Amino acid sequence: MKLQSILLIPALLLGSCLYVGPDGYPRVDIDDRFPDHRPDDRRDDDRSSRFPQGRTVLIETDSGKCLDRGRGSYKGLISYDCHGENNQRFTMSNRSIRVEGLCLDVANEKDGDGAEVIAYKCHGGLNQQWYRDGYTIRSRMNGKCLDAGKYGNQVRMHRCDGSRDQDFYLIRR
Repeated sequence: MKLQSILLIPALLLGSCLYVGPDGYPRVDIDDRFPDHRPDDRRDDDRSSRFPQGRTVLIETDSGKCLDRGRGSYKGLISYDCHGENNQRFTMSNRSIRVEGLCLDVANEKDGDGAEVIAYKCHGGLNQQWYRDGYTIRSRMNGKCLDAGKYGNQVRMHRCDGSRDQDFYLIRR
């Protein structure tokens, strides 16, 4: 109990969080914006602005679902239970994100919140160019973030707000 009290004071002074893990030992997280809340050795935790070139990955949402090129009547990107089929296997290269030979595309170059993200024939336009910023995936067209929480299971564009709905993890396959 004394150890926890001793660690609590510096944690509060630094404005950080104190987490006592299941083993009973406290852990101090200085950066609570990008928590290490689900460690996985397959996850690419590199927060740089570059995608892992040529690597095929699953893109996992903070809720544990995977980005998925929908097969139903809705043709936009959705979040769905992870199964690893081709419609969930994304390849990163030269600012593009590809799935099943098509590029992720902000549909019709729409700029507003809620713009659809679809898989479309690759043409290299700004609406098909993406970059990483922390755990977010942002459009080079408008700087907005992919969002997997504000539109049901549909993954759409939204102004970046720091919510976990906009955190994505690259899972190596």
